[in-house]
Amino acid sequence: MKKKFLILSLGLAFAANSGFAQITNSGAFPVPEGYKAVSVNISANGQIAIVGIQKNDEFKYLYFKRQNGNFTAGNENNPLNALISKNIIPLNPSQSSDGNIVYFACEETYEDGTKNTDISYIEKINGVWSQKITLNKNVNTNLNEQYPAISPDGNTLYFTRLVDGGVDKRCGNLFFCNRLPGGEWEEAKDVPEPINLGCEASPYVCPDNKTIYISSIREGGKGGFDIYYVSRLNEKVWVIPIAADTINFAADEMSPTWDSQKKSLYLAFQDPKKKNNVTAAEGIIPGNLCPTKATRYYGKTLDLINNKPIGADITVTDVFSSEVLNKFKSDGITGEYDFFLSNTSSVFLDYSAPNYSHAIVETLPQDNEVKEDYKIFNKVSLQLNVFDSDMFEALSSDIVITADGQKTNIKPTEFSKGRYKMELPVGKNYEFTISKNMYMDYIFNMDLSQVVIFDSFERDAELVSDKSKVKFQVNGLAPNMTTEITITDISTESKFTTSVTTDGNGNCDIMLRKGDTYKISIMAPGYTMFEKDINVPKVAKGEDILVIANITKLEEDVKIEIPNVNFETNSFTLDASSYEPLNKVVTLLKVNSQIEIELSAHTDDRGSDDYNNKLSDQRAASVAAYITSKGIDPARLVSKGYGKSQPLVPNNSDENRAKNRRVELKILSTNSKQ
Repeated sequence: MKKKFLILSLGLAFAANSGFAQITNSGAFPVPEGYKAVSVNISANGQIAIVGIQKNDEFKYLYFKRQNGNFTAGNENNPLNALISKNIIPLNPSQSSDGNIVYFACEETYEDGTKNTDISYIEKINGVWSQKITLNKNVNTNLNEQYPAISPDGNTLYFTRLVDGGVDKRCGNLFFCNRLPGGEWEEAKDVPEPINLGCEASPYVCPDNKTIYISSIREGGKGGFDIYYVSRLNEKVWVIPIAADTINFAADEMSPTWDSQKKSLYLAFQDPKKKNNVTAAEGIIPGNLCPTKATRYYGKTLDLINNKPIGADITVTDVFSSEVLNKFKSDGITGEYDFFLSNTSSVFLDYSAPNYSHAIVETLPQDNEVKEDYKIFNKVSLQLNVFDSDMFEALSSDIVITADGQKTNIKPTEFSKGRYKMELPVGKNYEFTISKNMYMDYIFNMDLSQVVIFDSFERDAELVSDKSKVKFQVNGLAPNMTTEITITDISTESKFTTSVTTDGNGNCDIMLRKGDTYKISIMAPGYTMFEKDINVPKVAKGEDILVIANITKLEEDVKIEIPNVNFETNSFTLDASSYEPLNKVVTLLKVNSQIEIELSAHTDDRGSDDYNNKLSDQRAASVAAYITSKGIDPARLVSKGYGKSQPLVPNNSDENRAKNRRVELKILSTNSKQ
């Protein structure tokens, strides 16, 4: 591949035989007149550059931000310059991926004139830079530690520990250390061979987290420090360094830094004949020596309600193993986040903040940058629907809410009967107690202290009514025979019906709602019907409610009075109130399809025999006609009027006469041929 170089601006002079364009005040990083750029460090995202500038013995840093593809004018008001003093000089800055942490070698001169350099860092938190923080003895020793390089994921720090007696006073061994889960650094380790050969300096870690450029003096070089490409496969396996010979010349090439936006390499270039003549240069290297692909993820984290920026934690988790691969943060003031992923498998990105929800997305690192804003929230909306567990009717209730065991002032709003809305702050474990008279308390938890990803919820609360035990005793059944009892709650607007089956002795128990009235119906095949209304008191009397049902086997000549069959006065026209009891007769005949019956009508003693006999015949016929209209075969029915000839009781009072005016059913046969 032919050498390829990038001219930064028109009118720049090439360094002799170098192939580089020097960076001057008319180049990519404008510097004040009289100064020259002597070093460049660019954040992994390519958005921030720290440029060291020098004029005679004066040295300081400029901060540049990239806008519309180019770096803007440098800003001298930066924390590195604030550290520079007579005794302290920050050297070799290395930025985190988003530029919010800057590691550097801090050269300190002591009173006796001796000097030492240790690795320190500063961090921007909520828009404010921290004081200088010096790393502990796991990194720094009584030797000189210089050239720090932080990996894009922030979990590995590389640096050079200088050694005496090397071919150059800047020679050293490369070390690396990993960040522990608590944030501290583990004890630094030597980078294994074939990297360390005794004169290494200024590593730089690319966005893919495995391509590292180093400066090294080694056999076969072009002279002085040269730039080498190194690939780290894992902690113990490193690819043999490859010289980047398109940018190596008979000079010192040091402090490489990769521009991920322009896909080019910057470095410090020192004239071998004039050691103090250091300039920053830029060149394009062969594709096989460029970093592998890594995906940049950036954007903002915002409050869903007010759209304001919010600082969030970002956790990267492997989809398949659930292993936490990395953690990042967005800025507390701007909400901006910016990081790289180079994994080849799918990961979950979890954006969250204390007492806020989580925004969780699955992604597969790709070729293009991914810009996305994520909105999280600190309150959720809950709709609570309270209803009767038996009737499914909405119930207005009292609701008490506690958070982490403490009573809250949250007041649910009832927007329709039994339906409530409320807002709940994220980050707490809530307990709801729903109460209503004649119902058992309903208690449930809603834990918003864990992962919350939805901003609205709907919950049904089924209240169970207070109930009393009702014992049924059915007499008249054959031994070991069971039957079904139908129970209908006639107190409620929507009739609720259930059933229960007796045991072989005709007994059974059921819990029924207090304060309601029930219709009890028993219709065992081959037996007479039983029907009765009972009321379950609101307050239990200390003993179970007992319902005794006497039924009779359907045998020939058994008579059954049909209650509440009424006619218009002196008429055989059925009153509409008669339909319900007659419908039960229809049901009895359908259940017992083998029986034939006589329908008889009776009168009191008022009126002549002929009149009462004729009226009772007509009334019995009207009853038979109604029953056959419901699908019963007329051949199974006989209708007959008996007038006043068969009174139940003496006709000596209005009450007794009412008893004698009746309709009866008599079993004629239990073996119908139909």
